[in-house]
Amino acid sequence: MRPNDPEQRKTITFDPAEHGPMDCQFTLSQLVVPRPIAMVSTKSLDGIGNIAPMSYYMPVTGSPMLVAVTMGLREDGEPKHSYENAMAAGDFVINITSEAFAQQIEDVAMESPPEVDEFDLVGWTAVPATKVTSPAIGEALARIECKVSQVIQVGDPGVPFGEVNLIIGEVVWVEYDEAIHNERGRIDPLLLQPISRLGLRSFLRTVPEGVYELPRIPWDDHEASSSGEG
Repeated sequence: MRPNDPEQRKTITFDPAEHGPMDCQFTLSQLVVPRPIAMVSTKSLDGIGNIAPMSYYMPVTGSPMLVAVTMGLREDGEPKHSYENAMAAGDFVINITSEAFAQQIEDVAMESPPEVDEFDLVGWTAVPATKVTSPAIGEALARIECKVSQVIQVGDPGVPFGEVNLIIGEVVWVEYDEAIHNERGRIDPLLLQPISRLGLRSFLRTVPEGVYELPRIPWDDHEASSSGEG
């Protein structure tokens, strides 16, 4: 049997219409993997630091330089503190989640009361960002400073695991440790040691044994090779 032979494979079906929002999101979270984790740092108007790991996150475009992060509701149906802070300040910082954060990702994922400073909670260092008012995490090997460019409200309003604010952030500053540069002067993901989310409470380290490379062949070269030319 060929790997993943459609004629031999048994399948399980999932109809979203027959499941609640939590089951639907959990199914997406188990299938859309691995996902990079944006360790988003903000602060309230009262100066309380907030940190939240968000793995529904992606790059969007390079001109202007944009990223997107979704911020849903807390379990009590109220907006996440990160969202409230980002809206009040008009900015946020994405700290790249790497090995330094590996053991405390779930600690900052807790829905703590608004008066709890999460920098103090986990012992990370709040440092001033360069072009935004939100603080950055000093232990991060790389950070992306963003100003809120656009907010798109999607999902069922007022429903946990339903209502989501899709935040489009314009990147106004990037800063990273020279230690993640390789000999060619480029950012090396292996040196960055990023941590990604693999399912609900499982995570994935980026290690050399898990990395492989493939060439990207121009179409004309592919055509020539297929026709026997050259």
